[in-house]
Amino acid sequence: MKRSILAVRLGLTEEELDEMDLDAEDLDEGKVDEEKTTFYFNVPDNTPQHILGKKGWSIGDRVEVPIDLFNLNGE
Repeated sequence: MKRSILAVRLGLTEEELDEMDLDAEDLDEGKVDEEKTTFYFNVPDNTPQHILGKKGWSIGDRVEVPIDLFNLNGE
């Protein structure tokens, strides 16, 4: 999963991902239902205030990222 795809999906720049210390490998996999799987992460404690305000997130919020946006073959 490319970092740039994650940044675009989240509406952030790659630099903002760096500020959050968030990488695609940090995403966890979860089941939405029997048919659908998603990736997610909890907003890290060190996320800068300007990103929290931009996204409307709070520390610890769970953010889901649809699995179908990513190539699961690791490319």
